[in-house]
Amino acid sequence: SSGINAEYGHPEGYYKTLFIAHWKQNILNQSKLRFYSKVKTNFGEEAYLSLQNRAHRSQISKLRSSSHDLNIERGRYGAKSLNTSNKACRFCCEDDRILHLEQLPFFEPAIIESEDHVLTTCPMYNSIRSALSENLKSLLMLHEYKLIMSSNHAKEFGKYVHECFELRNSKQTPTDTSSR
Repeated sequence: SSGINAEYGHPEGYYKTLFIAHWKQNILNQSKLRFYSKVKTNFGEEAYLSLQNRAHRSQISKLRSSSHDLNIERGRYGAKSLNTSNKACRFCCEDDRILHLEQLPFFEPAIIESEDHVLTTCPMYNSIRSALSENLKSLLMLHEYKLIMSSNHAKEFGKYVHECFELRNSKQTPTDTSSR
């Protein structure tokens, strides 16, 4: 016990250090948390949690934790989880063509509807993206999500994420809504 107190000051510090080390290791070892590991590297409360707009704050939280319905997440589970077409961006790829082309040895993987794709490159969101401040656009293109969410850009970013998901959900096809 005295070893713990001498090294960390008190047992709480020791357990906090152990917890944070375990937390960081879990983030790095889970593919589901790939995006989360880009936005969260230090243990503690995030600045975006103080956003006044609940919908924007909620969308950021869902995006960060992969608790959304982007195809990268929806295609992660079930018998067809290895099928790339289940994770493809429906705005950039044609599902029927991908399914057949996947069998060919020279096939290049489909464009996956990931968090990065939606936020930075998917043409479906270009009009929303073009309205962003130049500074935020630059940070997005550099994939500086951690910096975005811990800065004065969090409010603008929350609005952007919310608008992207609103647009995406307004473009649902009948087959998209039946699989939920």
